Amino acid sequence: MGIKDFYDGCDIFITGGTGFMGKVLIEKLLRSCPGIKNIYVLMRHRKDKCITDRVKDMLALPLFDKIKTEHPGVAENKIIPLFGNLSEIRLGMSDEDYNMLIRNVSIVFHVAATVRFDEPIRDAIIKNVRGTREVVGLAAQMKNLMVFLHVSTTYCNCNRVYVDEKVYESPISWQDAISIAENLDPKLSETLTKKLLGLFPNTYTFTKLLAEQIISENSARSNHNNNNMPMVIFRPSIVISSIAEPVLGWIDNVNGPIGLMLAYGKGITQVTLAHKDSTPDFMAVDVSIKAMIVAAYHRGIHNSSSDNPLTVYNSSSVKKSITNGQIMQIAVKYFMLHPFDEILWRPRMLITGSKRLFYYLTIIQQLLPAMLLDFVLKIIRQPQTINLVNLQRKIYIATMALSNFTLQTWTFKNTNFLSLLTHIPEDEKDDFDFDFNDVNVEDTFITCLTGAQKYLFNTNPNKIKQARKKMKKLVWIDRIWITLLFVCIAYCLYSIISSRI
Repeated sequence: MGIKDFYDGCDIFITGGTGFMGKVLIEKLLRSCPGIKNIYVLMRHRKDKCITDRVKDMLALPLFDKIKTEHPGVAENKIIPLFGNLSEIRLGMSDEDYNMLIRNVSIVFHVAATVRFDEPIRDAIIKNVRGTREVVGLAAQMKNLMVFLHVSTTYCNCNRVYVDEKVYESPISWQDAISIAENLDPKLSETLTKKLLGLFPNTYTFTKLLAEQIISENSARSNHNNNNMPMVIFRPSIVISSIAEPVLGWIDNVNGPIGLMLAYGKGITQVTLAHKDSTPDFMAVDVSIKAMIVAAYHRGIHNSSSDNPLTVYNSSSVKKSITNGQIMQIAVKYFMLHPFDEILWRPRMLITGSKRLFYYLTIIQQLLPAMLLDFVLKIIRQPQTINLVNLQRKIYIATMALSNFTLQTWTFKNTNFLSLLTHIPEDEKDDFDFDFNDVNVEDTFITCLTGAQKYLFNTNPNKIKQARKKMKKLVWIDRIWITLLFVCIAYCLYSIISSRI
């Protein structure tokens, strides 16, 4: 059975469908598997937008332009939003919708999670752990379930340097974690955060590991009871922009290395905390999504012939990773040639692995200039859309939170992940082949930055000459500033030495 045949006629339930990976997953499923019956998406109302309007807004994104051209009306007719909330019991769904999913759905993609590193422990457990329990509980009742795919992260095991494609034990049980979140006062639970996290750097990685325990235990239980619940844990590493489809460089957030590179390009960030030679593991979103679709297919068609109801995949680039230093060099080189229309300073980056030095450099190179600019803009009464000092404070906090990942390197075994390539039917490779062996890493990041300028900042390509002229001026101003700074330092040193002679 081919991949398209496997998905033909299926009703699919997706959580997290409005997130970065979720949107790309929905688009790819509908475009490459147009025989899918319906895709039910768990959604909440947001501010003044109901779930129906949110779907319309999503389909208006450039991400869906290709499918609207190739398969007109498919996305509009087959995406069915269902009101619900990952934080609620029974996902906050109506009995009618809940029972409808039990009757109709045969494939589940559980993508939803809070990805905030600083999410309060109670909220992170409710969303990432109890939410997973509720989705698994729903799927366990589905009469025609062929596969349940849970999206985790390779970094949920960041307390170890080498991570295999298997489920590791957690420091506490997921049941105890949920009990703590449900019964303790929020303020009291926060005091327990450090003790609960242990070697884990944040609530995100900790709760994603706990969520994996739910998947592992339920798959083992279903196998023991012959309940037929084939499950997959799919662990993407750091997910970056698309490198091929449906559009080049698609991204809808400023997280991860792309966000940091954009901050350099804007001149907002001049220094960062990282080891130059550490190698972050990244994976293009379209590569991960194709692999995810293939993983669900492979698990589904081998359900009856497999003794193991759970398969784990590390969606890791391994040998295709490059160092933090190389990533920063690519960013500076790119933005000198393709500057933003509006920038604060010329792109330049200092990388240090010392937290103390990073603190002082941040004050000198970022905070003090931000204070000066805020003051000048206030004096001349220029309209200011953002407070630069507050922005620098947020950048500093975010950088410190990310330092656990930028100061060390992990090795993620990806044998299972790469083996999926051998299970793609020859006549479907054009649609689902995710082999990235021949991908040029520098070209990949250039594609990411080009896409980010286009989709996040709406950079006007017609203003490139103007932007380059401004960049040349900033380069000269920067040189003069550095020269004056060194002259001042030299003069101060000379004065100190002279006074002691």
